[in-house]
Amino acid sequence: MLISIMLAWIVTIGSVIALLWVLTRMALRRRGEGSPNGEDDRAEFSLERYQPMGRLLGDEDLLFLKSQPGYRSEMGSRWERERRRIFRLYLTELKSDFRHLHRQARELVANADAGSAGLVETLMKQQIRFLWVTTALECRLALQRVGLGKADVTPLMELIDAMRADLAQRTSPLPA
Repeated sequence: MLISIMLAWIVTIGSVIALLWVLTRMALRRRGEGSPNGEDDRAEFSLERYQPMGRLLGDEDLLFLKSQPGYRSEMGSRWERERRRIFRLYLTELKSDFRHLHRQARELVANADAGSAGLVETLMKQQIRFLWVTTALECRLALQRVGLGKADVTPLMELIDAMRADLAQRTSPLPA
């Protein structure tokens, strides 16, 4: 019994430490990646960096923790608080990446010929959709905190990926 309790604590503490380590590495890497003019250089944007967000919203880890002998509700409450905090850190980074991608797209439109005026409407729609999806996710997170419903990061990931693909398509050279 004592071994099971110790195992549950080790898994819980180990998971929190691992997540904090990953986030710290991301923050340090981001600080060191600034370009000489002070702007981020995020040309290597990848949604793979945000894959842990989906797992943070999942129930698998908490269910495992609850199945361990010696589990106490305060352990689960702490796990829930920490994973929401870490999820919000990821969400903040994702919002920052969206703003950066959107800024790149606006610069393309500003430097494009008059024939690409339709891009302005596309950019406006993308920005509004992003705001809508992130606001809905924040609301679902708040509801999930009180035990109502479940937050899902998939629509946000799909939106970011679609915008990234659209930007890549519009910036690639036309075939001759």
